[in-house]
Amino acid sequence: MRWTVLLLLFLGMIINFADKSIVGLAAVPIMKEFNLSYADWGLVGSSYYWLYPVTGVVGAAWADRAGAKKVLGFLMIMWTVLQFGVLAITALPLLILYRILLGAFEGPFSPVAYSHVNKWFPPKQKAFATSVVVSGGTVGAMIVAPLLVFLITTMGWKIAFACLGAASFVWFFLFQFTKENPNEVYVEENIKKKEKLEKLNLKDFLVLLASRSALFTTLAYCSTYLLVVWFSVWLPIYLVEAVNMSSAQMGYSVAIIGVASIAIYMGVSVLSDHLFKNNQNWRVSRVFVVAGAMIIGALFMASNTFFQNPVWVVLAMCFAKGLTYAIIPIGPTIMINELPERGGLMTSILTSSGNIAGIIAPLITGYIISLAGGDKIVGYNLSIWFMAVLVFAFAILFAIFVKPTSLKGNIDAQQNELPENVN
Repeated sequence: MRWTVLLLLFLGMIINFADKSIVGLAAVPIMKEFNLSYADWGLVGSSYYWLYPVTGVVGAAWADRAGAKKVLGFLMIMWTVLQFGVLAITALPLLILYRILLGAFEGPFSPVAYSHVNKWFPPKQKAFATSVVVSGGTVGAMIVAPLLVFLITTMGWKIAFACLGAASFVWFFLFQFTKENPNEVYVEENIKKKEKLEKLNLKDFLVLLASRSALFTTLAYCSTYLLVVWFSVWLPIYLVEAVNMSSAQMGYSVAIIGVASIAIYMGVSVLSDHLFKNNQNWRVSRVFVVAGAMIIGALFMASNTFFQNPVWVVLAMCFAKGLTYAIIPIGPTIMINELPERGGLMTSILTSSGNIAGIIAPLITGYIISLAGGDKIVGYNLSIWFMAVLVFAFAILFAIFVKPTSLKGNIDAQQNELPENVN
C-alpha cells in the first residue's frame, strides 16, 4: 500500500503541475485570441498565486485534523470542475478569475502530499519518497509538454484544459481505494495524536518560524520557486522567441529538460538519504548537500545569458532545474523536523511562503521584458540574472544559518528502528 500511495501522489502532482504549466504552453494561442500584451500575460501568470499561499496554509492545517485523504479528494473534485469550466472563458477577466480559483484549490496539494508521504516512509527513505512526489511536478510541467502541445494544436487549448479535468476525476476515484495511514498501529497512534493535539500557541509558533532554520529554509525555497514559476510560465515562450525554436522543438526540449532534471534532483535526494543513513547529521546530509546543489544550479542558469546555442540552453536548463530543485524535496523534511506533530502546517508554511514568489515572478519577468522594448533577448537575460543571483545568495545564507534541531530529529531516529514491512 505504501508504494501505491506514493504512485498516486506522484500522479496527482503530475496533474497539479500540468494544470500550472499548460497555460504557458498555450500562451501563443491564448494571447492571440484575447489580444494580450506581455504585461497582461504576466498578470495571468501571477493571478494563479494570489490565493495560493493562503489556501495552502489553511488546507494543510485542515488536513492535519481531518486527514489527508479527505482533503486531497476534495481538491481533486474542485480541479475537475474548474478545468471543465475553462470551456466558458471568453475574455481576459474570466481567464484571470479561473486562474485565481484554480490556484486557490491547488495551493494545499503539495504541502498535504509531502506531509502524507512523510508518514508512510521511514527516515532513511523520506527524501527519496518526497523527491518522487516532487518529480511528478516536473513530469506534469515539462515531460508531458509534447502531449499537451499536441492536444492544444489539434483540439484547441480549451479542450486540452478539459482533458486535465477528466484526469483529476480519474485520480479522485482511484485514491478512494487507499488508506489514510500505513497500518493499524499507525492509525491508532495518529488518532491519539489528533485527539490530544493541543491548540497551537501563536506566539511560540511565530518564534519557531522566525528561527534561523525555519526562516532561511523558507527563503531558500522561495528563491528556487522563482525558477519553478519561470519554467512553468515563461520557458516555452523563451525557447520560441529567444532561442528560435519551433513549437514542436520547444515541446520536446521542455520534455528533455524535465526528464534530465528529475534524474538530477532525485540523485541529489538519494545522496542526501545515503549520507543521513551513515552519519545521522542533518546539517551535512541535508543542508550542505542542498546548498551546494543550488549554488551550482544558479551558475548554470546564469550561463544561458552568455551562450544561447539551443543545445547549450537545453543542457544548462537541465542542470539549472535539477540542481536548484534539490530544496523542494528536502526542504519539507527540515521543516517537519522542527515541529513533527504539525507536519502539514509546517510544510504549508514553507510551500505557501515560497509560492509568494509565484505572485511576483511572472509580473517581474513581464515587466523586465517590456522594459527591454524590441530587444526581447535582453529582457529575458535580465530576468534570468535576477533569478540566478537570488538563488545563489539565499543558498549561501541557507548553508550558513540553517541548523536543524537534532532533538526533534530523534523522532525520526526512533521511527527508523521500525521494521521495513510496515505496510
